[in-house]
Amino acid sequence: MSVHRLTELPELPARGRLIVSEGVLPPTRAAIQASSTNSRPDEGLVLWLGRNIENTSLVLACAIPRTTHDWGRVHVDEAAVGTAASAARAHGLGVIAQVHSHPGKDTRHSDGDDELVLLPYESMFSLVIADYGLGSVHPAGGAGLHQFQDGRWIKVANHDAFIVVPHLLGGGL
Repeated sequence: MSVHRLTELPELPARGRLIVSEGVLPPTRAAIQASSTNSRPDEGLVLWLGRNIENTSLVLACAIPRTTHDWGRVHVDEAAVGTAASAARAHGLGVIAQVHSHPGKDTRHSDGDDELVLLPYESMFSLVIADYGLGSVHPAGGAGLHQFQDGRWIKVANHDAFIVVPHLLGGGL
């Protein structure tokens, strides 16, 4: 299944990196996969919380906002994003990325994805996971990493812009 795309989606290198704590991935995947209506999978959405430090976006936690969803779309309203942003600020964090799923293998932003991200800002990241969240979260494995550059969304061409930091136990450094 291909996404609805009438406008050009440039593919360019990321400006900076998206570094994600490994502990954020299981609740992200679980929340996205839990999105369903009448026992049918639907697209899901999670907000990633963290800090932007120079050209690095560091993801430390996730928020699971109230969404409305149906086959082929997921929507989060301003109030739900505001609630997530307030919770993030209480811990010195902000909403720094959005993650959502698509029904098929096509993980490019659709035209609707470009328009519906609330309050995009320069260098913000958006990650799309295939197969209702069953696909890989890594761009090298098929996830679509996007970034807001120069007032528009682009698909990130370099997979090394996405880094997962593993849990290190027992002095593993």
